[in-house]
Amino acid sequence: MRTPRLSPAMRNMLRNAVRGESLAKGLCAGPYKQYHTRRALEARGLLDSNAKPTDAGKAVFAPAQQSNAGEASPC
Repeated sequence: MRTPRLSPAMRNMLRNAVRGESLAKGLCAGPYKQYHTRRALEARGLLDSNAKPTDAGKAVFAPAQQSNAGEASPC
């Protein structure tokens, strides 16, 4: 799955949601930007309407799965 491009504010807000912290923690913005950042994450399917991370939102910070199927050996 390809992760959509996220702004630094979107990344911070999503990370806060995944950790269960306040969404606005660490954001240098007023309520207007916080509102639109949250709506942008919802539009991408990374947050639900209750500001909880979806499975896709949690996957953004999950370690990448490496597959060796069909690849040559590195030796």
